[in-house]
Amino acid sequence: MAHAPLGYSALIAKFKLRVPPLHSTSELSDKTGVLSTHTGADGSVKTVYPRNRYRGDDTTVDHLTFALRREPLNLTVLAALFEHQAAVEEVRQWLAASPGSRYARLGGFYAKWLAGAEFDYKLPAGTARVAALDEADYVTGTSQLDAQFGILNNHLGPAAFCPLVRRTGRLEAFIGADLPGKIAAAINRLEPEVLARAVDYLYLAETRSTYSIEKELPDNQRVARFRRLLEFAGAAVPLDEAQFCEWQNEIISSIRAEFAYRDRQNWLSRGGRLRNIADYIPPPPQQVEAMMDGLAQVAGLIKTKAAHPLVIAACVSFGFVYIHPFYDGNGRLHRFLIHHLLRQAGVTPEGVVLPVSASMLKNLPVYAGLLKDYSAPRTGLLNYVLDTDSDTILIKSPQPYWLYASFDATALCEFVFECIQQCVEEDLAMEIRYLKAFDASVARIEGWLDLRQPRLTNLIDLVVQNHGELSNRKRAKFTELSDAEIARIEEVVRDEFADYFEATAKAA
Repeated sequence: MAHAPLGYSALIAKFKLRVPPLHSTSELSDKTGVLSTHTGADGSVKTVYPRNRYRGDDTTVDHLTFALRREPLNLTVLAALFEHQAAVEEVRQWLAASPGSRYARLGGFYAKWLAGAEFDYKLPAGTARVAALDEADYVTGTSQLDAQFGILNNHLGPAAFCPLVRRTGRLEAFIGADLPGKIAAAINRLEPEVLARAVDYLYLAETRSTYSIEKELPDNQRVARFRRLLEFAGAAVPLDEAQFCEWQNEIISSIRAEFAYRDRQNWLSRGGRLRNIADYIPPPPQQVEAMMDGLAQVAGLIKTKAAHPLVIAACVSFGFVYIHPFYDGNGRLHRFLIHHLLRQAGVTPEGVVLPVSASMLKNLPVYAGLLKDYSAPRTGLLNYVLDTDSDTILIKSPQPYWLYASFDATALCEFVFECIQQCVEEDLAMEIRYLKAFDASVARIEGWLDLRQPRLTNLIDLVVQNHGELSNRKRAKFTELSDAEIARIEEVVRDEFADYFEATAKAA
């Protein structure tokens, strides 16, 4: 059975567009029948339309209409398409023939917005305005009217940095679950003294985890500096170059501190024999400022409450690491931005941090996959030579702005929601369970044993770490206690920590 490409696939083939592979494609069968959908092992989706379900021809306008009407919006393909004057000219003719057409106007709007195309076009009087994104299908930002085409531009960001977030069933379920409300309820239930102790642990867990993701073991000074940065999260500061540099300086050693966005092409590569292969080549330096300005614009939606704060936090934080504006420290700042924006939105109260990095560390394959889903297709389109001896890279192929500017952030948002949910329902709950069991154990043991508090704390921790028993090696640290006393302490800990042990076993 012969199939012909439809929509974006047809436009890519016709104009030989060098764009990342489509996750969702459409094809036209030469047979009549019913529509069918096929999902690949990689999650890609192919929809086959029978001949009787497609009324158009094999023209640019017909395929563009189909793409805008039936397929997930792809700003990368549209921006690449409208670099071709032949495509822009066909839209001009389309507008002349059908000046009130919704899809002709959308075509003109995107050609103008994404590629700077100019049109001698005037919207017919009385023509209804049309939103660029359907709010039923996408998370949208504040609307700005393009008066020439009567299009309400409700994208999350500008052309230079514009994530797209589809309203999937999973994302809608997360939004409807009211995680901000659950966070507030969980914190408000705690007594101030218990909350203060829990927060100490959560700060430490977040700091250690953000370094562990990058396989680093920080010294106490670096841990303290990153904690100070976390405590600063949420401050009313502009997200400009000076502020990002200040934050970068806080978490990086002074010899690697940077005072401006990078001015050279950087890349990420693995070590060993494959060190001359780039895993990711970020945008060229001349694009960084515009993308970072766009990122700040998206972050500003937190204040207007135009979109859910976790959606904005996901788009901005992952967008930051995709842009990679510094030579070092990008990963830690990317994760810090989640805390900064959630605190600005009031999702986490001042002084409280959720161990998001710890959740990411638990789900490291998924996290790494999300980073690779963006980096690999884009880097795969570039022809480059990497010289590790001179620490330089030569890019031989174009790096147009649209290669990096837009991305489908739906899976990123779902992942951040999942991590936050895990923080609230598991990590925070687990620490509270630990503290309550610890306090109960101390109260019971102090009733019959006279042992200095630091020693008792250390002893209980060691017994808990070994699931209710003190190991023979650690037993030597407590020579002042008899075997009978140790056994009694172990019994108390097993009793009070029973729920904690059960919960940790389930979470493992």
